[in-house]
Amino acid sequence: MKPKRTRLPGITLRDATASDADAIMRLLADVNPDDPEAFEGARPGLEMPQSGPLSHFRVLIVVAADGTGRPVGALLAGAPLWLLEHESNIDDVLLEALIARVGIITAVAVDPERRGSGVGAELVRHAVRRFTRAGYGLLTLNTLPALESYYQHLGFTIMDDLIVNLDDGRMLGQRWGDTRVAARALDRHTAFADVPGLGSPVVSGLLPGSRVPRGAYFDGEKLCN
Repeated sequence: MKPKRTRLPGITLRDATASDADAIMRLLADVNPDDPEAFEGARPGLEMPQSGPLSHFRVLIVVAADGTGRPVGALLAGAPLWLLEHESNIDDVLLEALIARVGIITAVAVDPERRGSGVGAELVRHAVRRFTRAGYGLLTLNTLPALESYYQHLGFTIMDDLIVNLDDGRMLGQRWGDTRVAARALDRHTAFADVPGLGSPVVSGLLPGSRVPRGAYFDGEKLCN
């Protein structure tokens, strides 16, 4: 992706390259001082060739640069690891279908001197556009209570559980103990449906044949109507 100008004076967005690795890791370490090496695993992604559908195949790594080209913000996103580690039996065909439709933002970091200036919001909005153009139906992230209103302002719905309707009453759910999930539908097929018997909305229409029918309810085991 060619550098893209933003509404912020002097700030451009561009896909990260291997030469940005150290700067990105410094930004991420600064926002995660308790575990400054938590995102070192992202380095191999930067070594991948830049190719679609995102910046590095199914990984999106974007930097916000100032007028001198110095990275002052970074965003990491890609395939949800919880899908690969889920206790349910997900066959390879379903797994690939979900990975092609669900993205997750794993980190947003902004230089301390630039925080509060809108750099983080520009990065998130850019990620929404990129995942939408790549054909994804849902973008998620995990958030702490202090940031919930921030992500709501950016169009995300906050919920305790992420529950995805599949087919034949089957659903796939995930809960994180220390955070809540923020999710945003990206296309006209995907929506959030309130279902009696469940405390969180259900993602409807993400996959073909997975729209939650009217009058559906949860009987304790599966979706019924």
